[in-house]
Amino acid sequence: MSEEKDNNNNNSPNEEEQKKEEVTTEKTEEQAETETSKAKFTFKCTRCDKCCLARGPIPITLWDLELWARNGVVANFMPYLEIYNKPDGGIDLILKPLAPPKKEDDSTPSDPFGGTPIEDLLDEKCPLYNKEQKKCLIYENRPLSCRTYPLEYDGKNFSVVDVDCPGIGEPGMIKEELIEMRETAKKMFYELTRMRIALPVLTQMISRNVMMDLMRQNMEAMNKMSDEDKTKLDDIFKKNQEEAPPE
Repeated sequence: MSEEKDNNNNNSPNEEEQKKEEVTTEKTEEQAETETSKAKFTFKCTRCDKCCLARGPIPITLWDLELWARNGVVANFMPYLEIYNKPDGGIDLILKPLAPPKKEDDSTPSDPFGGTPIEDLLDEKCPLYNKEQKKCLIYENRPLSCRTYPLEYDGKNFSVVDVDCPGIGEPGMIKEELIEMRETAKKMFYELTRMRIALPVLTQMISRNVMMDLMRQNMEAMNKMSDEDKTKLDDIFKKNQEEAPPE
């Protein structure tokens, strides 16, 4: 009996160590499985031109404007820049897609002061992408939004805005490229926030100055009119008021 007890006492430390090793191995395997199961973001542009052909409006930041100014190409972008009053009440400066050509049987008269609503251009191509050559015409000066696509950052988390992008999941992305893409996404968020703070203030100030200039020009024109011309103008206003239908 004493020999059996001695044997049990001698084996118990070994058994405990073996159990600890088994538990540790199980935990390591579980951790490995968990890490493997997590989706790892990898991306390599396949040059499919999908995002350029149906991108819609591209938001522009102060970083983009500064880049274009340094490279002396701001004038090249001016025909495509537009202020976009978004449905949520916000304002963006955008690269506006070109409207598709009118159909031959479309007899609707065109408005020289109007334009195609931006909401009708959400699936149109970037105005600075050559479809025939499959080439970005401004690649070295492309906006931040294009540099970080399809990855976005909202101030807390990263997200993929186009899960159908063929480049997602493509192998070959090295750690440095992933870090750079994340930093670019963060920069895009920061710069777009700056623009969205500054743009409403600037547009209101510019609109106010334009209105003041117009009023000043009208007053100067009125002061230069002769008394006879002023009388004729008053008569025209009175006639228009008399002919106006009652409300």
